[in-house]
Amino acid sequence: MVGILSYVYQEQVYKELELNLNTTFSKSYSVDADKTMAIDQMQTQFKCCGAIRFEDWEYSQWYKNLKTSSNNKVPDTCCKSVAPGCGRRDHPSNIHYSGCIYRLSEEIEDHLTILGAVGLGICVLQIFGMVFSCCLYIKLKDVMDY
Repeated sequence: MVGILSYVYQEQVYKELELNLNTTFSKSYSVDADKTMAIDQMQTQFKCCGAIRFEDWEYSQWYKNLKTSSNNKVPDTCCKSVAPGCGRRDHPSNIHYSGCIYRLSEEIEDHLTILGAVGLGICVLQIFGMVFSCCLYIKLKDVMDY
């Protein structure tokens, strides 16, 4: 069942991320410490900025709160070389332009493929186990009849 569900859900990963990731980025960054840390780690690891594109940060709660106290256009974790205050410039030489949704959806789809293959492999093993147990039962039944 896990194998089948992983293959079915693989098609829906991008749509789900598109619905929820941008909301998480725009409403939770700098508001929820755990989500902020996760977003920072994702942007650093995947070399991306924003949910769909770097302009997403203009509409975020973080940008509205920070607008008066800092000149950052994007969080510092969007920068190619992360340093304090590096998010002031949103030039292609300074920040990653692609959004995290693309890399994250690829990563999730890869993991779902592995999960599906393992699930289907276990299913095949169980089917062989059932066939062999039936064969053993038949052999033992024949031996016990004598």
